[in-house]
Amino acid sequence: MSESVSSESILVELNGGVLHLTLNRPDRLNILDVETRRSLMSALKTLENSSEVRCVLMSSKGEVFSAGADLRYILELSELQAREYTAFVKSVLDYVEAYPKPTIGLVDGLAVGGALELLLALDMVLATPNARFGLTELNVGLIPGGGGSQRLPRIVGVRKAKEMIFTGSLINADEALSLGLVNRVVPRESLMAEAMKICEKITAKSPAGLRLAKQSLNQSLYSSMGDGLRFENALYTSMVASPDAKERIKAFLERRKETAQKGG
Repeated sequence: MSESVSSESILVELNGGVLHLTLNRPDRLNILDVETRRSLMSALKTLENSSEVRCVLMSSKGEVFSAGADLRYILELSELQAREYTAFVKSVLDYVEAYPKPTIGLVDGLAVGGALELLLALDMVLATPNARFGLTELNVGLIPGGGGSQRLPRIVGVRKAKEMIFTGSLINADEALSLGLVNRVVPRESLMAEAMKICEKITAKSPAGLRLAKQSLNQSLYSSMGDGLRFENALYTSMVASPDAKERIKAFLERRKETAQKGG
């Protein structure tokens, strides 16, 4: 499985229900060039409908998580090519955000520009104390173009997002944690173990339930409260009527009954 979908830029492993994608160009600071983005999307699409995949991890090799977009490539784009490129980047990140499996980023080192935009499209992020984050596009004459100006304020608040984008400054792991940009900060040596603990809890849940819960949560980012509640209600109704949910409810009630009897 891993050999068939891995590429030069992305390593792919599937083990115990966990799909692990690793950025694999440390010599180029794991930049998110077109090839890397295509390889990432290809690996995800190949395994999107696999019942073996229950949770996705994204990490990197080397001292830098990713330095973001390939600026040398961007420098040579014509206006038409720029439109095509930005549409492609948007399609990749929108796809990652809507991926039907829970996704977790593992950050050890620098994550700036397009790299942070990739992390913003994931469901959760774990970081080491060595992690640094920033939307640094204005430092090189650009603006965020992969959803950064839209997703970041929804997580950290609009004022902090403006500060980060306008100044191009970096924030450390502790500040990222306090802002809700990352879920946990753990020692480097514990990063993978902590991620696997979360994946273990996730893989115990209903795949259909996880998929619908993610859809409902993502919908909350782009709709009014009323529309979001109606969307949630429709998903909940379909879930209540499903055989999978009924079986899981029965199993839960049976376990609770057995626990009560043992306690008595």
